[in-house]
Amino acid sequence: MTRIAILEVTGKDILAGKSGGLRDFPKILDAVERTPQGDTVVLDWDGVEIATASYFGATLIALLRMAMTGELDRYFIVANLNQTGIDELKLVLELQGLVVLVGEGKREHLRNIQVLGNLETPYRSTLEAVAQRADASATDLHGAQRGRNAIGKTGWINRLAYLHRLRLVRKERVGREYRFYALS
Repeated sequence: MTRIAILEVTGKDILAGKSGGLRDFPKILDAVERTPQGDTVVLDWDGVEIATASYFGATLIALLRMAMTGELDRYFIVANLNQTGIDELKLVLELQGLVVLVGEGKREHLRNIQVLGNLETPYRSTLEAVAQRADASATDLHGAQRGRNAIGKTGWINRLAYLHRLRLVRKERVGREYRFYALS
């Protein structure tokens, strides 16, 4: 896990507008590209007073899309946004139909990690199941369920694959199956 301080990278505590985002995107992308492939990157917004939806659209959303398409093999957690920043980020995430993990804390110790954006209930519960175990396979989740409305193994595979595509869980091939790991 690598932490990138947005205030240090941009040199500004007010990050507003699409033009400001386009100005800063190369700096942020360069900092992200210096992290190891497959790493979880914590984008730390501590000290940033204002970050607008249009700024997020030109920076963070672009990074998320690059990760989802495979151009950038990283996973992202947004940390230490103030409430205004969270509201602005939520606005753009919902508009774009994307999600990201957000949390708070210093160094390697993130707490209160939650999903920001619209993630449908089945996927949210699957993400929670993986987080409770730290890692899981579709076989594990299929075997652990109880009740009449049991989900088939293929259903679990599809849910886990979707969460990986959104870059909310890490995926690794182990033997004949994939294991999925929580980011935090």
